[in-house]
Amino acid sequence: MINMNKLQNFSSIETILWDWNGTLLDDVDICLTAMNKMLSDRKMAIISRDFYYANFTFPVIRYYEAMGWDFTKESFSDISLEFMSNYDAIFNSSPLQKNTFETLDYFKKQGYKQIVVSALEHTRLIESLSIHDLDHFFDAAYGIENILGGGKIHLAKKMIEEQKLIPERACMIGDTEHDLEVAQAIGTQCILIAHGHHKIERLQQLDAKVVNNFTELKEVLKKGSNFKV
Repeated sequence: MINMNKLQNFSSIETILWDWNGTLLDDVDICLTAMNKMLSDRKMAIISRDFYYANFTFPVIRYYEAMGWDFTKESFSDISLEFMSNYDAIFNSSPLQKNTFETLDYFKKQGYKQIVVSALEHTRLIESLSIHDLDHFFDAAYGIENILGGGKIHLAKKMIEEQKLIPERACMIGDTEHDLEVAQAIGTQCILIAHGHHKIERLQQLDAKVVNNFTELKEVLKKGSNFKV
């Protein structure tokens, strides 16, 4: 496991491992809309953006528990299916984060290998990359096998093995604590961007480099850059 408090040599990075939801795709609004429809239908209290930022996590069952879902009345699997049905109905309306296309193009021209590692179901991930015309930027894309939101550590381990990557020369770019957990589990470096599912105050409590946007990210990953967290 990398000690994030040590001086990080980002100049050694050859491969960027991108999270999708929240990092490249701005889907916070549709997550709130999909969930609040379910809560409203059941006369449960709807959630605010602040609640979401403070409580969204992986595995997502903990996030559901924070909202007060009673899994003795409805199964987590059934609730997850309903959420994904609501989410899918508006999924394609989600915009990309600002300057996503330009950022991916920049890193591709810089010679970085780019791979998506997402907790989104694999078929939905591939479709979304195509809809947003981003698939040509990536050497590979990995999504999970189901819709239960259990996390993606197992998927990242599979990706490292299949792609024959040197972990120390790869960097996970994400927007949540789980992306740091993934990086630690596979031995890569990590940079978190505070424009997705966790606010900067939450990310700054973690043992990782945090940036506000893609402009700052490009500064950190400039060849020869070394940064203290």
